[in-house]
Parts: sequence; structure tokens; C-alpha cells
Amino acid sequence: MSEPTTERQIAPPRTWLILGERTGDNAQVLALGRALGWPGTIKQIHYDDSCSVDFKDRGASLTGVDLPRSDPLTAPWPDAIIAIGRRSVPVARWIRAQATRPPLHIHLGRPRVDLGLFDLVITTPQYNLPDAANVIEITLPFVAVDAEDLGRAAALWHERFAALPRPWTAVMVGGPTPQLAFGVGEADRMLTELVDFRATHAGSLLVTTSPRTDTAVVAALKAGLARIAPGQHLFIPYEVGVDNPYKAMLALADRFVVSVDSASMVAEAATRQKPIHLVHLPKIPPKVKPGLKSALSRNWRLRRKARQDSELPADPLDRLYDFWTRRGKARPRRDIDQLENRLIAMGVAQPLGAASETNESAFKALRNETETALGRIQALWHERSAK
Repeated sequence: MSEPTTERQIAPPRTWLILGERTGDNAQVLALGRALGWPGTIKQIHYDDSCSVDFKDRGASLTGVDLPRSDPLTAPWPDAIIAIGRRSVPVARWIRAQATRPPLHIHLGRPRVDLGLFDLVITTPQYNLPDAANVIEITLPFVAVDAEDLGRAAALWHERFAALPRPWTAVMVGGPTPQLAFGVGEADRMLTELVDFRATHAGSLLVTTSPRTDTAVVAALKAGLARIAPGQHLFIPYEVGVDNPYKAMLALADRFVVSVDSASMVAEAATRQKPIHLVHLPKIPPKVKPGLKSALSRNWRLRRKARQDSELPADPLDRLYDFWTRRGKARPRRDIDQLENRLIAMGVAQPLGAASETNESAFKALRNETETALGRIQALWHERSAK
């Protein structure tokens, strides 16, 4: 009689990490792969932007993939796939279709198709996905902050930081998104709020931007910082090929100011377990599509969102909307306020200008969420292996 399968006998799955063309998305995939500790192979996929087939109509195929520029997708096929973004969905489905035994499929974020296509979807609050047996929501995305990398960056930048009075506040500036405005007006408002912030916290500002920061915003920040914190700030905007202090800021700052457009920057700051202040950004009204069908869909979506915000119990129309969302037929609008409100309610962060101190229980809650998600993935693999 063969021995029963035990946890010790279950080998970790050969895992393909499907990367696309968004640095932030790729970082989440790599961070989850690292956290799991499974043997992983990176599969860099490049897409053909001229492809006219909507991603929802590509099925399980490589339609829209720039094959000559992408890594080869050939046997031996993986035991597990970790992917993110809507364009990865047809690719991952195609890979599953090639394998004799379909690999475990973990998707991060919001796939925008039928949620039943995945073994597990790990999402965050701004996507507002409804409850489902194969959906787990965590507050912040997976990030990987390497202690050795931070140490090297700290050693490189410490002397330059040391010329400035402490405490050091790291100001991490993002940029506009399809849902959020971040122009000169928002930069000026942030600078005004930083004046009040410094009156309370004193010290110096260590400021950097991201690839999405508009050049006009960079100019406004440069002039504004010279005005509000002369001799007490370091401003090094992001530039390709130029050394950036971002990692050193993570390592050495006493507190953080982060614009809410980047959940990844907030998540990386949260790993440091220091006070975090959020820079709120105004929403951009969605474009109104013409036609009766679009109007009905829009009003249904707005009704569902308004009832959720009012914490009303789901009625039949709400449940029908959630059903269609699970099927990929309805799509709640990305709402960063959901994430911002969650962070504030948990005590992970506070609005810029509000009092904020280190909340160890809030950071512990974040760690518990990620550990729960990792445990769920491990359990899925153990169940698959035991069959």
C-alpha cells in the first residue's frame, strides 16, 4: 500500500510569472512569486497594440501577442501561473489549454472577465469586486522590499541626507491616472498642505517623483519647495538613467507623505511601519457614452456604488449587478477612494494634515492579510496535488 500524500511530500509547483509592459504590475507578480518561494520562470510578454480584437473576445489564445518579442511559451508547461492585467488573461488561458493538467491560475487585480475562469483572484479595494468563493481582497498589493537593496541605497545616500535636519519626511509623488487628476493645481495644494505639515513636524523633506509625474508638476514642485523649505529639502525627480533616492528614502525616512494614485508606493511605505500621510487627489468624471444601453448600465453602476457607500444591504438589483460583475459583463469603475478610506479606517495612514503616528496593530493587520492570501494559495496547490 502506498503512503498517503503528506504536506512534506508535496513538491512546490513549477511556476510561470507572466509579465507585461507595466512596471508596477510586474512588480506585484514578482513580489507574490518571491513571497511564495516557488521555483519560478519569468515569461515576459509583449503585446501588439495594433491588434483590433478586444481582449474579452480573444478567448484562450495568443491573439494580440507580439510573439517575436515575447519569451517562448513551450513545454514543459507550468504547474502554476501568476499573472496580472486584462491582457494577460487570454495568454494564461491559452497556456492552461496546452497542458495535460491545467496549471493553477492566480490572477492579481481585476481581470474584467468571468471570475470563474480563475482558481483565485487576489484583488484590492479600489476594484470593488463582489464577494466570490475564488476572490480574496487584501488592502494593499504585494510588494517586495529587499533589505539588502535598501541597505545599499541607504549607504549611498546617507551622507547627502545627513546635511539636512531631522526628522526626515519622504514625499513620494505619483502622477495622473484615467480616474485621478494630478496637475499643477494639485501640486500647489499639496505644497500648501506641506507648509502646515512642517509647522507640526519640522525637519526636512526628501522628495522624488515617478515616471508618471507631469513635467509641469515637477517644475511647480521645484519652485514651491524652494519657497516653503529653503535649505531644508532635497528634490530629485525621477529621470531615466539618473540615480534616484527612492529606496534610500524608504530605508531612512522617519515618516512618509504619499500621493494616493499609487497603491504600490503606499504598500512599500507601509512595509517600513512608520507614519504615513496621504495626498488626496480629485477624481476625473468618467466619459459619458451615448445611447440608451450605456445610460442604463451607467445608472445601474452608480446605483450599486451609492448603496454600497451608504452601507445598505444588497437588494435584488444589487445582487444581479454583482452576478454580472462576477461574469465579467459589468465593471465597477476603479475607485481609489475605496482604498484611501480603508487605509484611514484601519489606521495604516491618515490624510496629509491630520495627526498620524505609528499604528503597530494596523501594520500587523496588513501582514495578516497577505499571510492569509499566501496560505490560501498554498492550500489550493496542496488540494490540487492530492488529487
